Amino acid sequence: MFSLKSWSIIALLCLTACGERSEIVVVQKTDGVTLHEVLFATNRAPDTRLFGAVRSSITSYGTAVVSVPPAHKVGVVEYPGKSADAKAAFGITQAATSQNPAAFDHVLAEKIAARAPSNRRAVVFVHGYNNTFSEALYMNAQIVHDYQSPDIPVLFSWPSAGENLGYLQDRESVMLSRSALEALLDRLSASGIESFTIVGHSIGSQLVMEALRQHAIRNGGKQWPKLAGVVLVSPDIDVEMFEQQRNDMGGLPQPFFVVGSGKDRLLPISGVINGNSLRLGMVEDTSQLGNEDATVVSASFATEMLSVNHTTAFASPAMIALLKGLEGQ
Repeated sequence: MFSLKSWSIIALLCLTACGERSEIVVVQKTDGVTLHEVLFATNRAPDTRLFGAVRSSITSYGTAVVSVPPAHKVGVVEYPGKSADAKAAFGITQAATSQNPAAFDHVLAEKIAARAPSNRRAVVFVHGYNNTFSEALYMNAQIVHDYQSPDIPVLFSWPSAGENLGYLQDRESVMLSRSALEALLDRLSASGIESFTIVGHSIGSQLVMEALRQHAIRNGGKQWPKLAGVVLVSPDIDVEMFEQQRNDMGGLPQPFFVVGSGKDRLLPISGVINGNSLRLGMVEDTSQLGNEDATVVSASFATEMLSVNHTTAFASPAMIALLKGLEGQ
């Protein structure tokens, strides 16, 4: 039987075995590829990789067109090397950034105007621990592609260290990013968009909950009127803290989904680091929570013996099919 220490070593090896995660690779438009334009906001400081791990007090906004290869396999991000082949790996064909939020508003307004009134929705993705900007961007495009989402994709990328040993730094960066995420959601709610959904992964779910809590406290218990739902995937949150956050905001916005699995191999490590606390992403049944505001969806049926099972909702074709079937319910 594997010990927790053994699993931590395996988990770190798995996380480091995914290619040039920090590389933003520019590729030419190529026949057969699929292009997805992702809007983004980030409180990372700009660097040679577009955005790095350094925190910034100024939020940058922008768009990036991500190229998905024709050989793409559902549930996989085919990370590029330093010189990528667009037919074999992810890359970007163009990107634009600005520290003027009005530029973001303008791009969003153009995308809204180009859509039918019944198709003016957005999905905000908040990535998890140990993600570089490029990794978060590629993962967002992979999710949009595999889920065949018709909604406008918006990435919020907080300044994760992008390192295996950067967990404590990442946890602090999450708390420093609450107002920046809230400001992005304010902009979406003030736009001509019909509605938006928030998807948080891993410790990014903590950021989502803190932004929801903060906004509710600021606004007398009210959330954004255009918020259409929240999905927390493998959330790295202490269950007792989750209950406190829920109470502070006067209840969870609806619908509210938690996708978790007791077979997640990374969350027990987080639990040990955080004092042996039960993590929300290990809960598989609503009865394990102190309220019924959240609908828990178990991912255990789609987990694998040799996987860390922390991204099952994005990596398993069976889980993707299940969650696609839940849309609109």
